[in-house]
This record gives sequence, structure tokens and C-alpha cells, in this order.
Amino acid sequence: MMSATALRLHSSTASRSGRFQPGALIAGRYQIIGLLGKGGMGEVYRANDLTLDQQVALKFLPEEMSSNSAMLGRFHGEVRIARQVSHTNVCRVYDIGEVDGHLFLSMEYVDGEDLGSLLRRIGRLPADKATEFARKICAGLAAAHNTGVLHRDLKPANIMIDGQGRVVIMDFGLAAVSDQVQGMEIRAGTPAYMSPEQLAGLEVTVRSDIYALGLVMYEMYTGKRPFECESMAELMRLQHQSQAPSILTTAKDVDPLVEKVIARCLSPDAKSRPASALAVAAALPGGDPLAAALAAGETPSPELVAASGANAGMRPRWAIACGVAVLFGLAAMLLLGPWVRVTGVAPLELPPEALTLKAREYAQSFGYTQKPADSENGFIYDNDYLSHLTNNDKSAGRWSRLSLPTPPAIVFWYRQSPRYLEQMGNNRGVISPADPPENISGMLSMQLDPRGRLIAFTAVPPQVETAPAPSAPVDWKPLLAAAGLDTSQLKDAEPQWTPPSMADTRAAWTGTWPGQRDVSLRVEAAAWRGKPVYFDLIGPWTRPARMQARALSVQEKAALYILLFFAVVALLGAALLARYNMRRGRGDQRGAIRIAAFAFLLELFIWVLRGHHVPTAGEVGELFQAISLALLIAAALWVGYMALEPYVRRHWPQALVSWSRLVAGGWRDPLVGRDILIGVVAGLFWAVIWAGSIVVNVAKAGPATTALLSSLSGGRQTVATALAVLPGSLIQLFVCFLMLFVARLLLRREWLAAVAYIALFTALGLTTSTTPLFDAPVAIVLWTTIYLAISRFGFIAFVTAIYVNTLFVLLPVTGDFSVWYSGISVFVVLLVASIAAFGAHTALAGRSLIQDELL
Repeated sequence: MMSATALRLHSSTASRSGRFQPGALIAGRYQIIGLLGKGGMGEVYRANDLTLDQQVALKFLPEEMSSNSAMLGRFHGEVRIARQVSHTNVCRVYDIGEVDGHLFLSMEYVDGEDLGSLLRRIGRLPADKATEFARKICAGLAAAHNTGVLHRDLKPANIMIDGQGRVVIMDFGLAAVSDQVQGMEIRAGTPAYMSPEQLAGLEVTVRSDIYALGLVMYEMYTGKRPFECESMAELMRLQHQSQAPSILTTAKDVDPLVEKVIARCLSPDAKSRPASALAVAAALPGGDPLAAALAAGETPSPELVAASGANAGMRPRWAIACGVAVLFGLAAMLLLGPWVRVTGVAPLELPPEALTLKAREYAQSFGYTQKPADSENGFIYDNDYLSHLTNNDKSAGRWSRLSLPTPPAIVFWYRQSPRYLEQMGNNRGVISPADPPENISGMLSMQLDPRGRLIAFTAVPPQVETAPAPSAPVDWKPLLAAAGLDTSQLKDAEPQWTPPSMADTRAAWTGTWPGQRDVSLRVEAAAWRGKPVYFDLIGPWTRPARMQARALSVQEKAALYILLFFAVVALLGAALLARYNMRRGRGDQRGAIRIAAFAFLLELFIWVLRGHHVPTAGEVGELFQAISLALLIAAALWVGYMALEPYVRRHWPQALVSWSRLVAGGWRDPLVGRDILIGVVAGLFWAVIWAGSIVVNVAKAGPATTALLSSLSGGRQTVATALAVLPGSLIQLFVCFLMLFVARLLLRREWLAAVAYIALFTALGLTTSTTPLFDAPVAIVLWTTIYLAISRFGFIAFVTAIYVNTLFVLLPVTGDFSVWYSGISVFVVLLVASIAAFGAHTALAGRSLIQDELL
């Protein structure tokens, strides 16, 4: 192969015996300046490209190659791939041309001196300069290997150093495609820089170039070749039987780690050498292997990502600032809590234990004295009433009605049964007012307002009566008294609402809601054999649920269809990406399996906490159903991780540094702690923005109904809700990154992708907004900060932020510690503070907050 020594600047050394004389015009475009050199692979000229007014190098191939169609076809294919290598440390190949039957290659002209000449002139390079050159050679070689091109003749004479100190690998124009080197072509190159397998004519691979890289590095650090011999046979013997002399005997200033790296590169066994030039760069002392990987256009491995980046988490002053921000954020959420949610506005006077006791007392007074085998209770929103206030009540003080005892915006429900309650739907073992269906004799259910007054009651009469009793007069007073109604204010009316079960007596009254004389009330009741089986307080908003489903608004329908579309697209897209990455061995399978296993075990634990467990055979089915759902969620996270992690690792590896360390088990790593602490701060910031926007706009849009009322049913449900937020945060992470990936893929530019990403999620949020002009700027600020959190700090900070923000959105946190559910607020505050404290402690890595900062 033609030596790149000829490509130095000094044209005075050029021979005059070339095919073309200075001044000759080639292909009507290139004007010859002089012959730079000639050898077995042709002649190299320095020329001026008249079209672009820049100097180039023209390499004319041997005539026998130009006339060999097979070699010519191979050459075109090799150059076609070599042109894809665009890297600052690789001599760029431009094009192929032909003039008068002479085939030539136009390529970058490098103004400088080749490494071989430099080493002959000065001996060896200083250790730091040699390491700098080694990294640049590795970056250029990795860029070529990434496109499938092998050099096959890497040596100091083929490495140029230009006037600015740029290191450029030459002669890639005549390199080979990695899987097409066969026969005698395996031995093409300079024997002194060939690998053992190349000298033996066995094969030439990426690791063959790695061997040559080791030889070049040895020569840079020592100024000598590792194997000095007179014949090829002796060279092959030395390669297999002798180790290269220690570089430390010649260069005392070289890091011992360098010697280990070179020794690995010069291993006779190709499998024992580093797998890539990038791995060689990563093993060299100092430097930034992650930056080297990106510079080479290669996707860094998860191990390389985890090993890169800072090892210190956070300076004490920043940890103190974040701690103060956390305290202010927690205080703000406690202060805003009573004004943000319906749970803070609507009166919740009695805890579920007291309401359950009242419900059982009512059942006894209604004639249902049999002790139940099972019971369950909880809180629900009266969505029909809330929708009525939003869509039909246009009065200025409409939302102040929520603070009145009746009609209640939040309803307590209670169910009891002579058999164990076993949910029938796919509700993860959770009993609801409608599941299981009320179809067993002796079942009864009722709804109470938060003060314990009756709102609704149903009971299932006996299925079989062996001795039917005649219908008896019904005393409705216990039901009306339980509802807190004054019978003197009610008028008899004709029944309109039919009971859900058999009844032989029906009654109805009309009046107004207690405390709200301007709101009409209808009371419906029914009985069977003198015992009440149905009672209901009906407002103008009450929807006959058995006759009509809840009507969705246009905005809600749009949001539903948009979410459905994106869910299908995201699932299919993630599956295809995961399959693509799996087939090419690009995904971090260890990390994906660990995340999936964590999600699976977490989902099962949530089911244990949240489910209504009974000692029946149906519990086995519930267990398998829980396992199925846990497997589904784990599989979705596995697919999402395998789909997106390689892309993020290639384009935003900084976002995965702390995440890769955490997945590898480094949960005590300072960088992990730093990102957790920053995530807590960001999550509280988002929560404060959300709460503040609701408080400012509460007169128009009303308080939020985002709080999950199941958390009011006790500590077990509160913990289950807090744990359930975590897999949801992971899913949000992958959805957000998938959308960002699609935007980046379609728009090509990162800033355009960022704008599209923010605009998309802002638009999705506005589909259900009742005050879009107010919510739009808030959403833009929110999603802009979310994008910054993703792009700047990465996975851990984003997941932590989403988790903390969602805790405050879904749990009824309040600063009013006189309410019976204030324990939830204490739990959330302690949980978030503990996460922040762990992050700060881990980020500081044992440093003192005061002393170390002062020092």
C-alpha cells in the first residue's frame, strides 16, 4: 500500500518521473502542482481543485488494477464505503475519476509531517503527547470501523500530523471492507505492522487493526518497534513466542496502565485483544472515553456510560441550596393543599371507621340484623354533581357550594354481604360500589355524606320465600331521618325511579336539599314485605346510570382518541425499535431485565396491599390475574427500555450516566444521589406550578379532582398508592422519551424537536382544559422545564421528579392538620424529605456541609 510519507508538504522532494508534469490539467478540474510520491499502489500528486479552489491529493492507481474488472469492482465498493467515513482524524476520500484510461482517487490533502518521520527525527513522543495522539488515532480508527472499513496497513508512515497538531489517518481510500478480504489480499500491507493472523494469511478483522494500533502506540511511547528482526519467519516467531520489551525501561514517565493496554493490543490471540479502538481509548489513563465514543460516531456500551462522568455528586453549597428549595416546596404544597383539591374544600368530617359504624347502625334500624360475612367501604366523587357545577351552574359562587354539607361532592360508600365479596372485573382485587354486582340475597349497600347522613340505600331481598308474608306498611321515617330530611318540608310525589330489585311498595317525595333552598330534591324509596330495599336522594344532576352512560364532552372525546392513538403508536413503535435493537445486539438487556423484574415484584406487592383478600378459591384466580397484569407491565417496561435506551445512549449518553450506575447496583454512587436530589427539587417545582395555577384559576375551573380517594381508606391504601406511582413514573419516562425520539427523527434538529415536544404535550393538556388561555402558558412553562430536566440531568432526575410531582397530585395533601386524614400529609412529606435527604447524603459522599464548603 502506498506510504503516506509522500503526503507531507514539502513538494521539493517530489520526483519528476511521474506520469504527469506540474501544471498539467486533469479531468478539466485538477491542476497538478507536483508529484508527492510513488510506490507499488500507484502515484500520489498534489493538485489544486480549480472548481472549489482548494488543494487535494490525487492518487493514481496502477494500470494493471485499472484493467482488472474484478479488482475494479471491488475498489468501487470499498471507496463507496470509505466515503462514508467523515471524521476529523481520518483523511477524507472525495471521489473517483478517470483520465486517458488512468483511474485516480481524489482525497483530502494534509499539510504536515507523517508520524514515522517525526519519530525518526525526535526519537519518542512525551508520554502525555503520545496519549493525546493515541486517543485521536483511536477515534479515527473507530469511525472507520463503524462503517465497516478496515485499514489493513496502519503504521506511523500512514499517520499525518498537520500544522495545528491534528492527527490524521491516511490511505483509507485503498482500505478494505471488513467481510470481503480474502485470499492473497489478506497479506496486503506492511509486514512489520501486520497481526499474526494477517501474516499467516488466515483472516483480517477489526482486531487486526487493533494489533497494528498497539504497534504504533508502542513506537510512539518508546521510539522503537517492539519486534526487531531480519525475516518474516522470525517476525512470526517473535509475535507468538515473545512479549514486547517493557516500555517502562525506555520511558520512565509512562503510566503503567499504558503498558497494559498495549500488551492487550499485541496479544497473539485476536480474541484477547480489545474489541474496538474505542475500548482502547477508554482504557487509556485520563481523558473522556464517552466523548471519544461520540466523536467516533459509535454507540458507547452501558459499562462505558456508567464509567464516564463525574465521580463527585454535588458541592455542599449546592446541596444546601437544594435542601432549602425542598423545604420551601414542601411548605408551599402544605399551604396550597386546602385550596387545590375538592378534598380540601368539601367537608370530610368523619373518618371511614366512624362512617362504617353509622352504616351498620342504619342497616340494623332498617331491619337487616344478620351479621355480614364480609364488608368493604371507600370514598368516591359525585361526578354528576361536579359536572353539573362545571357545565350548568354559571353563578359566581358555584364552587363555594362544595363547602356546604349537602349535596356532597364526595360520598362514602359501604357494602356488606352474607358471603365473601369477590370482585368480578379486572380491578386488581379491589372492591368497588359496582363490583361485584349486587346479586346475592342479603347484600346491601349504602352511600353516606361525609357527616354520616344517608344518601342512597339498596338491598337484595330473598330469592325464595317458602312462606310469603303479606305486604306490610312501611315506616319510611328511619330512612328519612337517617338522611337528615325534615318530613314537614317534603311533599308526596308519584314514584318515577324504579328500584334495582323486587319491590311491592314504592314512595316518592319532592323538596329542596337541606341548607340549599334553591336546589330541588327528589326522594325515591321502595320496600319488599315491609323492609326497605331502595332509597335515593336525587338532584337535578343525577343521571339514571342503568339507562344512560356518562356523556363525554367533545374535549374529553378528543383527548381519549388522541391518547388511544398515541398509545397504539407508542406500543407498536417501541416493539419495532426493541426488535431492531435486539437483532443488532444494541440493547442493555441486563438493565432491561432488572427494571422488568423490579416492576413485576412491585406490582405484586401493590396487589397484596391494595386488594380485598378473602379465603376462597377465587383468590387463586385473583393471584394469577395479578401475576398476569404484573407481567404485562414488566413486559411493557422491558420493551420501552430496549427500544429507547440504545438511542438515548447514542445521542444523550450523559442522561444515562447515573442511571447506568444505579441499574448496575451503584445506588450509593454520589452522581445517583445528586440526580435524585435534583429530581426532588424539580418535582416540587412542578407541583407548586400545578397547585398555584389551580388556586389562581379556581373561580373559573374549580378545585382539582385528581386526588385518589382510595388513599383515604387507611394506611395500607396510602402506601399502595404511593408505590403505584413509581411504575407509572417509569412508563411516563419512556413515553416522553419516545415522543422526543420521534420528533428528533422527523425534524432532524434538536431545537426543532424540543419545540415540537413541548407543543405536543401542551396541546394534549389543553384538550380537557376549561380555561385554555390561562392553562396554555402554564403548560408551556411546565413542559419546558420537563424537557430541560430530561435533556440536562437524564433518567434518574426525570423519574424522581415525576414521582414526587405525582405524589402531590394524587394524594390529598393538606396543611390543615386538624382533619382526620392529615396522616397522609405527614406520610408524603416524610417520604419526599427522606428521598431528598438520601439524595443529599449520597451526593455529598461523606463531605461536611459546613467545613468542606468553607475549606
